[in-house]
This record gives sequence, structure tokens and C-alpha cells, in this order.
Amino acid sequence: MEAIKAPLGAFLVHQGEGRDKLTDALSGTLGSDVVAASLAPAGGGVAGVMDKSGVEHVFSVTPGAPLLSLAEGTLDHAGGYSLSLGRSCPANLPALLAAMPSLTPGATGLAPSFGFGDRIGLATPGHAAAMRAAGEGLVPIFCQQSIREMTRTRRTPPEVMSDAVFGALRSGWTGPTGADADHLKTFADVDVTAASGFVFFTIDPSDHVDQNAGGYDGAELEKRFEAMVQAGQGGAEQAAGLYEGKSFDLGTGAVAFDRQTLYRAVVKYGRALDHIQAMAAHIAEVRAGKPWEIEVSVDETEEPTSVAEHCYIAMELKRRGVAIVSLAPRFPGAFEKGVDYRGDLRELRDVLARHAAVAERFGPYKLSLHSGSDKFGVYPLLAKATRGVFHVKTAGTSYLEALRVACRADPDLFREIVGFSRARFDTDKASYHISAVLGGSSPPERLDKGVLEAAYLGYDNGRQILHVTFGSVLTAPGARGGPSFRERLAALLKEHRALHEEVLRIHFERHLRPLTGA
Repeated sequence: MEAIKAPLGAFLVHQGEGRDKLTDALSGTLGSDVVAASLAPAGGGVAGVMDKSGVEHVFSVTPGAPLLSLAEGTLDHAGGYSLSLGRSCPANLPALLAAMPSLTPGATGLAPSFGFGDRIGLATPGHAAAMRAAGEGLVPIFCQQSIREMTRTRRTPPEVMSDAVFGALRSGWTGPTGADADHLKTFADVDVTAASGFVFFTIDPSDHVDQNAGGYDGAELEKRFEAMVQAGQGGAEQAAGLYEGKSFDLGTGAVAFDRQTLYRAVVKYGRALDHIQAMAAHIAEVRAGKPWEIEVSVDETEEPTSVAEHCYIAMELKRRGVAIVSLAPRFPGAFEKGVDYRGDLRELRDVLARHAAVAERFGPYKLSLHSGSDKFGVYPLLAKATRGVFHVKTAGTSYLEALRVACRADPDLFREIVGFSRARFDTDKASYHISAVLGGSSPPERLDKGVLEAAYLGYDNGRQILHVTFGSVLTAPGARGGPSFRERLAALLKEHRALHEEVLRIHFERHLRPLTGA
């Protein structure tokens, strides 16, 4: 340890200066590649990550007592220093957070926020690089995954949390972060994510929304509304007295609730509100004494959420005592996965302004944009309409950037993944609203290397073929007992970390700049 004393002292005294010298000293002493960006003063010494035999490890070197009490790892003492060393894994995450609490995700509040989904677990350094370049003023949510995504990729909430936090450490991120447990439908979903340290809970009540309410005539609405009154469901009995015949000023115009408008809103969303209320109470119970915040997602419906329906939802949440940090309506137009918005941007601009007025009038809370990946035409409209009180959620676009690395560094692997994705496409597309068709993109064996990337990562059709098949690709077993796509892709990304970080930075700068004005 003698070789690190002088560079460590200089690093601590000068608040991070001499990072390269300390990195070299640590790498030589520990016999591994220490990641310079990860080094952070802690416990009178230093903590960070290193790559040891191709596996990321977390470590601390401190004078006297050890800093990290790792569940899985080693502890050595030499020259008056303690060295703690172990794999970056869920078992060792509690020790890291105890020693460096600034890495613990917290509530985002009303600050504008941006969710980075990571389906492989290696994207956080690239996300952090984009934040540094163009995300000033935003709170990043590096740890974001839905229960559905975790099921399809066979990852667990502790793994998702661990990958994001260790990724933040690796990148040297020191700012606040959130952690979004996305599209939660059951108490069990809440329990498993809350236990793993998630803070931002997105309630998805879509199973309790009447998707056909928009087509009911007056008589059918009356019948269904009265049935809800008799069953004591959806607050229907109270709704008529509270809202029927009344008008609510939004500043951008008034919203009036005649009988049919109100009944349609209650029939469509009343039972969903019951479910949201129950889920919110459960979240408050399991996170008692710890930070938590709630987003409500009503975007997964066939028809857009009207401004009146948004008003009804917001007023009912407030009446029921459900505090929310954000709400995601279903906006008009097509928010398809992995491609830009398809619709009338002028109409969307006006609708965003009215929905933002609802959020301000009955909140305040953030207006949330789901399926937010690659919606470059929408971002400036959202930022302006909400005056910066927004949340954007992305997911699959980071997976596509991982495939971009594969295309450039190992075209044969990329061709295999494209071929497999094409074979799975007709099955996997069933749960998505997309426009892509298999015949819209040529098979990869017909394409030269020079056009392969553009065909499947530049054009919408190819992007969507790859986007919706991520679960099948990441869970397929290897051919003839060999390594799987997931294993091969992860190994490639680790081998080409700089390229992976660069493509993510470039891609997400395009997302962030229209939101921040950077």
C-alpha cells in the first residue's frame, strides 16, 4: 500500500486532483484496472470500481478501519490501510449505500425528470455522460424498469437497482437520482420493488379502465353508472353531487361537466381510481419512514384521455387524499415504440397546454410522457407547455443503442440477432401498437455491412422489429450449449465500453437538448 499514500493524499487534499496518478497507483497495487471516473473520497480514503478478470468489483481503501462491510468479498490489511473488495452485485449494494449514501436514489419532487430504461444493465455510464452534456436542471432516473420488462428479460428488482447504482458509481455521478418501479399493477409488484429501494412508484390501473366507455350511448352510460352506484364502486354515488353541472376554470379555458361527460368519465375511470387509491395506501404503508412518490399512468388506453377526464381523475385523486408527483395521460396521435411521434404536432401542442393546465390547477404535479423514446418533435412542446414541470420516460431505445455497438464491433453477432428478431417478430409484436411489418425491412443476409446499421437502426421499420423482440433475444438460450445472445452482447459491451458510452451519449443528447435548451 506504500505506493498509494502520496497520490491518495494529493487526491483527498485537492478534492479530486491527481485522479490519474491515484488510478495508476491503485491499479498497480491491486493488480486490476481501476476506473478513474469512479474514484470518490470516502471514509478518509477512496472508494470506486475496478475491472478484475473482466468482472466489475467495488473496492475501498481506507486508513484504519474498513469502509465497506461487503456481504460477498474480501478484507485485507496492509501498511495501516484496509482494503475491501467484492463484486458489484445486489448482495454488496447495501454496504456501498451505507458508506456512500449520496448514491441512494431519492424522490424527484416537482423538478423536471428523465427516465433512462436499461434492459441489459450496462447503460448507466452512457446515460450519465448524456446528462453531463445536456441534462442540466433535470433529475435523472437511471434505475427504471417495469415489472413487464423485468419479466421479459428475467431480471429482478435487486439486479436492476444494483446495476444502476454501481453504474452511477462507475461513471462518477454525484448528483441526485430517482428510481422508478414502472407499471405496477398489484400489491406484490409494490412489495418486491419497495424492498429493493425503488422510490418512484408508477401505478398502472389499465386493467380496471373500461376501454369501451367512449362508445356507449346515453342509455348505456346511465345503466352502467347506476350499476356502479349500487355496487359502491368508483365513487359514482358522490360524483354526481360533486361535479355534475359544474364548470372548472383552468386558466386556458373552462371544463364543463354535463351529465354525459361526467358519467362517461366515471364509467371509464371510476374503478381504476379505486385501484389507484388502494395501491397508493399500500405504497405509503410499505415505504413508511422512507421517501416515496407516486406517478399515475393512464396512457395505455385505445382512446386519448380527454381534458375533462383528466380533470375528473385529478379532482378525485385529491378528494381521496392520493398525492401524486406526476400523471401520464394518453395523448392524441401515435406514440409508437422506438420512433418519432406520428400525428398533428399543432393539435398536440394545444392538447399539451390544456393537460398541463389541469396538472397545475389540481396538483401541482408533473405531466408525464410515456413511450417517450425518440419523440424528438414532442420534447420542445412538452417543455414549453409545462414550463418545465414534466417527466419523460424512455426504455427500449437504450437497447437499440447496445445493438448499434454490436453492429459496429461485431456485425456477425448483429446479423444473428436481427435474424432471430425477425423470426420472433410476428409473435412478439402482439402486445405493442406499432406500424412495422416484417416485409418492410430486408433480411440481414441480403444487406452489405455499409447499409446494415441504417436499415435496422436508422429506419423506423427496422428499429421496431428489433425494439419489440428484446425479451426473446435477451432470454434465448445459446445455440448447441454455447453462450446466449445476452452473454455475448454483455461481453461485447464490456469490451467496447467507450463506444457504448459514446453512442448512448450522442443519442440521449438528442433527447435532452430540446427539453433543457442546452
